[in-house]
Amino acid sequence: MLYIINKSLPSSSQSIPSSLSFRPWSFDVFISFNGEGTCETFAHNLFLALKRRQVITFKVRGEIPREETIPQSLLLLIEESRIAIIIFSRNYARSSRRLNELAFIMKNKDVRGKVVIPVFYDVKPSEVKSQTSYYREALAMHELNYNYSKGKVESWKKALAKASDLSGWDVASGDESEHIQKMVGRISSELFGLMQHSKESADTGLIGIQARKQELKLLLDVGTGGVRIVGISGMWGSGKSTLALSIYDEIIHEFKGCCFVQNVRARSRMHGLKMLQEEILSNVLKEEVTLMNLEQGISMMARRLCQSKVLIVLDDVDHADHLDMLVGSDNWFGEGSRIIFTTRNQDLVTARSSLAHNVRMLDDEEAIELFSRRAFWNSKPAQGFEEVSRNMVSKFGGHPAALIQMGRILHDKNEWKSILDRLEGRPVNEILKEFKTFDDGLVRNFFPRFLT
Repeated sequence: MLYIINKSLPSSSQSIPSSLSFRPWSFDVFISFNGEGTCETFAHNLFLALKRRQVITFKVRGEIPREETIPQSLLLLIEESRIAIIIFSRNYARSSRRLNELAFIMKNKDVRGKVVIPVFYDVKPSEVKSQTSYYREALAMHELNYNYSKGKVESWKKALAKASDLSGWDVASGDESEHIQKMVGRISSELFGLMQHSKESADTGLIGIQARKQELKLLLDVGTGGVRIVGISGMWGSGKSTLALSIYDEIIHEFKGCCFVQNVRARSRMHGLKMLQEEILSNVLKEEVTLMNLEQGISMMARRLCQSKVLIVLDDVDHADHLDMLVGSDNWFGEGSRIIFTTRNQDLVTARSSLAHNVRMLDDEEAIELFSRRAFWNSKPAQGFEEVSRNMVSKFGGHPAALIQMGRILHDKNEWKSILDRLEGRPVNEILKEFKTFDDGLVRNFFPRFLT
């Protein structure tokens, strides 16, 4: 059995029980369907549409094993997905595996607050709810041919009835592509709501993020006209990417098309800028785009995006060519569009952005809290370590990445004095360079999650 993974985007609106909200969701959407017949084409088209919207989606492809037991790996995918889409077709109930999958999804809905969306493909909701027609035949077949216990079949019937009562789609008639478009819109809305719920908790752990977001939001002034290109500058590890991602997640629903391009500097060197042009066009236009060369990409962007209100973020830009080839000029984009790029190169911001934002280092209070969360797993230094913590913060001048690194190094260590003695007299820039050389990807991967 093969699970297909797609890259994702926003997160949803149905409430999560507060007692469970600490458990993270790893995936966005899980699609449950029986692949026999035309339903497979519909499921695949839905899958592709979600992929174009950058939604992390799982569906099972290939032969479905006959065994009743669901593999633990599949249970994990279901459990860790924010939304489950159940496509009820004429053949859905013929598979005992799908029925067990359904029962697990509905149980998961009650326990974890999962959003469940039923889709009725060539069947009526009443057939699923009351188990008539194809569903009556399938359940009778299971009882006779496989000798399932009465309790097992009853649990399937209850799951079918509960799922059919939920708000969903009846796609028995009409244009399937139109149904899929509306479904993707609702799913994106659900995901955005869930993201806002989870980000309210997450952002409280991102030290100083709220004040910095507010400063950037004033520059972006989303909702007003014109096209704004905002350059975010700051030294390595200062939190540029974290800030850009946080603001992107918050305002994404305001735009017709969106794309967050990560690690532009590294990825352009490895794969070239044409691949990044294809990524932007595919995500913003919500269709697969393949380009012959960079010139075609420039032409298509200027021609296809000039009427659209879009949000594009380029993360870690270090050369003017990146901006020339990926976002060009204001007239590439429609009224109200916002373009954001992050860079360590202040000259790029000065030369290529209509508005500039320099990321502030943490103040003393914020720096103490960040360092303490990594070194002591608390918002304040442990007793007896107050002065040495203040010295550490003073040495690194509120540099987030350095404080995170030092906090990680010193956590559960007894040799604080020897470590600090080795740091004494060494220039801060030299230490920062050593941190960066040690693991250039550490801050990028870790900084957005530095809450404890």
